Amino acid sequence: MRILAIANPYAAGGRSLRRMTDLRGLLARSPHELEWAVTDSVAEMRERIERARSSGFEGVLLIGGDGTVHDALPALAAEGLPFGIVPCGRGNDFARNVGIPLNVGANLLLESQPARRRIDLPTVNGAPFGSIACIGFDAEVNRLARDGRGHFAGTVGYLVCVLRALPGFRPFEVEIQLEGRRWSGTILMLAVANGPCYGGGMRMAPGAVMDDGKLDVCLVEALPKLELLRNMPKVFRGTHTTHPRVTVARASSIAVSSVEPKEIYADGEFVGTTPAVWEIGEHTVELLLPTEVVTQ
Repeated sequence: MRILAIANPYAAGGRSLRRMTDLRGLLARSPHELEWAVTDSVAEMRERIERARSSGFEGVLLIGGDGTVHDALPALAAEGLPFGIVPCGRGNDFARNVGIPLNVGANLLLESQPARRRIDLPTVNGAPFGSIACIGFDAEVNRLARDGRGHFAGTVGYLVCVLRALPGFRPFEVEIQLEGRRWSGTILMLAVANGPCYGGGMRMAPGAVMDDGKLDVCLVEALPKLELLRNMPKVFRGTHTTHPRVTVARASSIAVSSVEPKEIYADGEFVGTTPAVWEIGEHTVELLLPTEVVTQ
């Protein structure tokens, strides 16, 4: 295959750029014909993807993290190009959700005939996302992480942001419509998931499957802050869903409104504010994967 390898030099605070020499060496052993592009902006990355097919490329290899994948999804979906991912971000939850090894050397690259998997591409207010889009407390944590307030990669950085966000956060009123049902109340957070993990491996939606045509919804009603902290470790195992103030559901669409606009973060990126509509079922994207990932 002729593959366009796109590196995000800003992923994980420049981690992918610092590893560029090593990555080039590893990828030089690939059986595929690779052309490198280091893009300085989201617009440039999308433009390169949009020109890829007409330039003779059969696929794209993204070198970065969850934000890189998120930013590339609109162009990948529009062009119908399959893509792989070399996880070099802070959380790498998209790679984790599709089963790609986080050890970069373990999945570089792709056999001569790579495995392929088609996954759902949900949207929130029309913006596609790969793993989870959320509002409320976890969105505030995402904002702090996005601004570099966590200081560390992965789970440790996410937990630092949890502790920073907790003192000033206040639960808020929402109205939710889900598959013909209506609910209103005071919540701490709402996560709508295509894949199970965010925050560097936290299993917020442990039952989410990325190719089943359904969104997994996890709603956390208002609860005391100390109780939230006590239950935080359960999220890593996915056992928080048994808490009496946690509600889980599955749907193909969900609409949420709030008295005050609340920020929406998808795959760790800001995508807008409420009111919001999440949808799934119309669009998919195709992944290029190591064979062992698909056969596990």
